Amino acid sequence: MEQKPRKRRGALIFSLIFLTVAGGIAATVLLANDRRNLNLLLREMGVETRTMVIPKPGIMEAFKGKRLKGVAVMLPDNTFTPPVKGRESAFMRSLQRDGEGLCQLFRKEGFDMTPWGASSLSQQVLECSSETTVPNADDPANPSTFFLIVKGKADGQLLSTRAKLIFTEADQRAPLAARAARMLALFGQYTNWLDLTEEALKVASLTTFSISNFGIRVKFSSEFSGEGRYNLIIAPAAPLQPAQRRTQDYFARKNYWPLLPEHGGPPISVAVAEPQG
Repeated sequence: MEQKPRKRRGALIFSLIFLTVAGGIAATVLLANDRRNLNLLLREMGVETRTMVIPKPGIMEAFKGKRLKGVAVMLPDNTFTPPVKGRESAFMRSLQRDGEGLCQLFRKEGFDMTPWGASSLSQQVLECSSETTVPNADDPANPSTFFLIVKGKADGQLLSTRAKLIFTEADQRAPLAARAARMLALFGQYTNWLDLTEEALKVASLTTFSISNFGIRVKFSSEFSGEGRYNLIIAPAAPLQPAQRRTQDYFARKNYWPLLPEHGGPPISVAVAEPQG
């Protein structure tokens, strides 16, 4: 009769010791690293543990640390030099964009562009164009039209991109305006000038505007010659501001030494000296 209470008492003592040791280990693990493991466990259980501590106004906390005294810091000579007036520069968009690649993108997106080739007006200018005519049943002599042209140079300089819209029927206003808006959005994507794509909504709603940013001008305007005529022109801004002109001149290729032949430059000619005598 005495063995059963002893066995129960021994089991109870063992359980208490086990729970104490296990609890101590668990508490050590959970409370380590500023209660990081405990917070992770509570967060997995759906209990929010983060609290916002708002500092008292007008109290500056003291930072403990070893202050450095008498340490010399080297600064560039021009750190405290005032800016020189008349030599400031400005941000400029690069016009070195492949016009042929832009024509291929337009062609891929449904614009029936002509091949990239020399202009009929100047052999120094390359271009591609597209013209869409929508017949007018009530007035066959005055159809609605959409005209698009891209101009550039052989060296990769993009000169201009222009779209001309003529509406002779009210039901053609929305689809042709959406076509012009699509052109502007594609132009912005191709040149990585994504701020221009934000103006596409204005073109779609036939809201005229004119912006000039970083040397590029985008103008959407209506013609005075008649109702239903609009022009969308993307071209270099003129005239440039003095700071923009300085930036353009600084990055002009002609102001640098020519490239090596392996990088696209001209071949190097070696002059051979004739023997004297």
